[in-house]
Amino acid sequence: MSRTKIAIVAMANGAPGAQAVSDSRAKIAVAIIVACAVGLVAYAGPGLGPRASHMATHIILMSALAPFLAVLSIRFASAPVLATGRALAIVTAAQLALLYAWHAPGAAAYTESHPAAHFSMHASLLAAALLFWLAILGDTGVARWRGVAALAITGKLACLLGVLLVFAPRVLDTSAASWGATTETMLADQRLAGLLMLAACPASYVLSGVWIASQWLLALEDDRLRARSDRPDGA
Repeated sequence: MSRTKIAIVAMANGAPGAQAVSDSRAKIAVAIIVACAVGLVAYAGPGLGPRASHMATHIILMSALAPFLAVLSIRFASAPVLATGRALAIVTAAQLALLYAWHAPGAAAYTESHPAAHFSMHASLLAAALLFWLAILGDTGVARWRGVAALAITGKLACLLGVLLVFAPRVLDTSAASWGATTETMLADQRLAGLLMLAACPASYVLSGVWIASQWLLALEDDRLRARSDRPDGA
């Protein structure tokens, strides 16, 4: 075997360990950045209206706390969690179903008047988002395209909900009227909630998809180098 191929083999054998360390650090860095960015929304939350504050809480739970917990869990876990395509499809569908169900006008009004339902809403969304991010981050290797697809689908449908809130010609949930809010105030609050969601989608799902896609391409390149190094001389 030539010196060039020996060097390629050495690089390929040393790549997994170095890449694992790099991946762990990158995951933690991404989680911290997202948490800090969305934390600004949490800081402004008390000054927001009921719908916008409600949306800010969901963003913090699903786009900051959930991926942060997932990163910590995978960092200290002995094996990947939910690292199958079927598991990823199930948790993706479950998260989207819960997101739309809890944001339906009737459900939103019900949770405002029932503390137990309000707690169940936040707990179920956090649990679904945690499972989603565990499946996304646990799916490594050349199969990472599944995570990119799941992030793209989730981001599009989440942004669609934000678009509906922003461009709806009327107030979709009038439960805030019981607090003495006017129609104009409720409509402005609803649109702000939609804008928060539209801002959070690129900051979480799109950036995460770009990062995972880059790691996927690097994994494909590593496999190509290993395959080339395994060829006999002259092949």
